[in-house]
Order: sequence, then C-alpha cells, then structure tokens
Amino acid sequence: MTGLKPWERALFATVSITTVPARHVTFTVGYHIEADSKRIYFAGDTYLAGFMERIGRELQPDVALIPVTTFRIPMTMGETQAVEAVRLLAPRTVIPIHLGIIPRSPLMRTGHSPEGFRERICQAGLSAEIVILKEGESWMPPA
Repeated sequence: MTGLKPWERALFATVSITTVPARHVTFTVGYHIEADSKRIYFAGDTYLAGFMERIGRELQPDVALIPVTTFRIPMTMGETQAVEAVRLLAPRTVIPIHLGIIPRSPLMRTGHSPEGFRERICQAGLSAEIVILKEGESWMPPA
C-alpha cells in the first residue's frame, strides 16, 4: 500500500478515504471517510486553515471530529478557532477531540471545557450538535 497525498482518494470495498491537509508542527494529514451514505471528517492534529472551507464545500462532512486544545501553548485549535472550523465545515454533528486532556501544570491550563465549547457553538448561532464523549465511550450517527 502506498501512502496518499492530500486530496488523494482510495476506495476499499464500499469505503472511500480521502486524505485532506492538516496544519501542525510537522507534516500531517486528516481523513474524510465515506461509507454507508455517511461522511466523516477526522481532522487529526491541526490548526484552523483555509483548506477547511474546501473540505466543507466539496466533501460536506456529516460528522466532524476536530481537535480543541486545553493547553495554554496550543498544540491544535483552541475554542475560538474550533468554532470557526465548525462554521467552515458545516457538519451536522461535531465530536471535539483532545478537549478532555488536562495539562499537569496549572500554568498550562486554559480553563476550556467540552461544555464551554458547546456553549460557544450555540453563542455563534451554529446548529451543529456537539457530542461529548467520555473516555472509552463510543457513538453511532443516527440511521
């Protein structure tokens, strides 16, 4: 198997995987997965960037798993950038990832929380459902 570059697509039986750009401290990518008429965007570790508008427009994810950091020195998007990412992607459902990670040092903590992220989405007038998963919990999109 050969790796895929951003915007390349591979088909595995009935599952389509498109590699999409991500912007982080090293080269990284995200994935758009389509199966059984469901479209899921897994952003991986990324900051907000212009390619998210293209992902929203061309790939139209139903569900977006996006990183929201709780570190003072952000390793991915903070709450403000994540809200803008949701605006650009326009998914029906958002599952924030990384948001439950609490830095050991209190000096590195931002005070952001999954509930605070949900509140910011509402304040921004976005209609995406925010699904907050507990560690080890799974979720299935509605049929």
